[in-house]
Order: sequence, then C-alpha cells, then structure tokens
Amino acid sequence: MDKERKEQLIIKICCVIAAFALWLFITGTENPLTAYKIKNVPVTMLNSDVLTKSNLVLVSGQDLTTSLNIKGANTSILLAMKASDFTVVADLGAYALKSGEYKIPIEIKKSPDNINVVNSDGLFITIQLDELTKKKLPINVNVSGKPKEGFYASKPELSSDYATVSGGSKVISEVKKIVIDENIQGLESNTSKEYKLKAVDESGKEIKDVVVSPAYINVKTLVKKTKSVEVTVKTAGSLDAKYTLGSIKAVPDTVDITGSLAELDNLKYLNTEEVDLSKITKSTTVEAKVIIPKGLNLVGGDAMVKVQVNLSSPNASSGAATTEKVDKTVQKDLSLDIKYNNLGETYLATLDSSKTSISVSGLESVINNLDLNNFSAKVDLTGLTEGKQSVKVIVSMPKGVTLVSHNPDKIGVTITKKQTEVPVSNDNKSK
Repeated sequence: MDKERKEQLIIKICCVIAAFALWLFITGTENPLTAYKIKNVPVTMLNSDVLTKSNLVLVSGQDLTTSLNIKGANTSILLAMKASDFTVVADLGAYALKSGEYKIPIEIKKSPDNINVVNSDGLFITIQLDELTKKKLPINVNVSGKPKEGFYASKPELSSDYATVSGGSKVISEVKKIVIDENIQGLESNTSKEYKLKAVDESGKEIKDVVVSPAYINVKTLVKKTKSVEVTVKTAGSLDAKYTLGSIKAVPDTVDITGSLAELDNLKYLNTEEVDLSKITKSTTVEAKVIIPKGLNLVGGDAMVKVQVNLSSPNASSGAATTEKVDKTVQKDLSLDIKYNNLGETYLATLDSSKTSISVSGLESVINNLDLNNFSAKVDLTGLTEGKQSVKVIVSMPKGVTLVSHNPDKIGVTITKKQTEVPVSNDNKSK
C-alpha cells in the first residue's frame, strides 16, 4: 500500500515538472502577445502654415491627443511605454480649410520596434478652427503701492502706447484691455523696467490663449522730491470803507509741490492770483488759481483753491459812509528760538538748528502789535532714544495769526545717553 502511494506521488511530481517545462517552452518560443493601451499621445499638426494663409487658427483648449492600442511579447516592456515614445502626426496641407469642425486622419511616424500598434489604421483627430482676428488696444498701467514718504511718482512713460492682440474670433471678443502691473511701493528714485503685457477680460482675468504683440514694453517712472507748501491769498484793491476784513484764507491752505531739491528749498510759500477786494460786499467764497513757479509742478489735483473772505460788521449803520481806515491783511517775518520737550531723563539732546524763520499773516492791527512771547517753536522728543533723528518743528501762535511758512520745518536732533557718575569710596580716596 505504501508502495502504491509513493508511486502516485512520484507521478504527480513528474506531471508538475512536465507542465512547467511546457510553459517555459511556449513562452520562450511562441511569444504570446499582451495587449496594452497608451493614452494622451500628442498629435503634431503638419503644414500648420496653411492656417495662417487661410486666416484661420486652432481653437484654444482643444485636446490634441489620441490613444494607441499596442501589443508586445513582454509585459514589463509594455508597462514601461510612454506617450513620448511615439510620434503621431496629422497633415493639414491636403485640405481646403475654413472655420468649423474637421476630422483629420492621423499617422504614426515612429514607434518602438518591439511592439505593434493594433489600431494604426483608421485613426482620426477632431479639430476646431476659428477665424484669425486681431485687435489693437491701448496699454493700461495698473499702479499699486506708494513711493517713499516725501516723494512723488509721475505718470509712467511707456515705450509703446498700443499693442495688438490676435487669436480666434471668439476668444478675441472677450479681450477688453491690455494691461501691465507696476508696483511703486517705497520708490525714491527714477526707475526703468521691462514689463510683460497681459490681455484681460471685463473682470480683469488674464486671457492666455492669445498672442500679444509686442509681448514686453519698457516702462519708465520718474520719482521726484515733494514739499508741502502754504498757500497765501494775494489781494488787490480795497474794501469799501464801511467794511472791515475779518479774515481771508485759502482752502486748502497747503499744496504738495514737486521739483528739484534746490527749487524746493528756496520755496517758502505760494501765492494765489489776486483777489479783488473792491468787488467784495459781503462774506463770500471765491475761486482763485495758485501760481506755480516755472520748473515746479503740483502733485495731483488742480491749481484752483477756494478763498474764504469774511467781513466784520459794517462800521456805519443804514449804509452811511465812513472814513474809518480799512484793516487790511498783511504779512510779517519773525525769528523764533527752537526748544525741545519730553526728552527722557537719561538722555541729552543737541539740535542741529537753534532758530526757525516764520512768516505769518493777519489783520494789520494784529500783526503790528505782535508779542514774541506769545509764539513758540518746539520739537517733541517723546519716546526717542539714542541716535540722529529728524523731528518736525511745531509752531504755536496767538489767535488771529496764520502761519504762512516756516524754515526749517524739520531739524536734526542728536540724542545721547547721560554718563552715569560712579561714586568714589573712602578707601579709594585714601589711596
């Protein structure tokens, strides 16, 4: 019995060995083929210049790829295949094309030697063609940020004011602007830089499936120093004798000016065009132009200000004439000592300038009786520590007086720490 079992086991083992040997023979000599599918194989368009000649363009966003069914003897080789291992083309030169949809036959120009493409015959790709359209548009500059404080950036100068955008008629109809984005944050000197042009739709979203020509332009931005300058009202003529001028001032009473440093340093204030007081019979507001000297420019806005003229009560009742002298508005220059306050107890301060020159205006009767004790010029050193600082000079004046200008309006302050005194002990003294 045991002998029979052993014989059956030997027979089974022999069968397994024979089957394995047969499998080795078949795979080694017969090479059975394995099927596999390669997706997203790019299709190259041959003779695409016929589109330009026919004033056509491929509609953007199309899937210009195909899938190939391949077979090979080695599964591992098939699995290693990539779309880039194949060259697939579609020839546009054999067709009379116009806008619309076309099914173009495709041809496999190159494939690996050790595989077969099963579906090489009867392959097609569907393409959409649109009329080539061009549009010329002005270039817009989207400026963001601000230059460094005390500086002004002029309007950007472009190497080209217009650009042409081209593409399919449908996508070109969505293009509303051609723009560049310029950031001037912190600028304090002139800049010249090349920027890429973008075609955008109504909402400002970039449209990429078009060609913008030129693709890049140069943008130059001039940056100049600015200064805030007081505006004084220049008058002509005299009020009727029965009126007294209460006050006259410009609104706004300061404007920002840009120009060379030398010109700005010499500028103390700006005058308006003359306001004719002989035509004023009641408190009113009139417009007047600010006179901007040659070589200087106003920063933003226009050169017009509103002049508020306030008259005091008439000097005579019932319209009766009087010979009382009219109290006119006049100006006067003064010199003030600059002092500092709010310096920390552990610090010392040295001012670069000890005086400031100011120009004030007001009624003649007030200006002629000014007391310098009612004026002060101070710099606030609150929170400042060691080092060189630039601090604004704050001028205080009595009521009825208007500050026209003051120079300097900022001064340098050097702050140092007080030296700590070390007490001398008796032992040290005896030595």
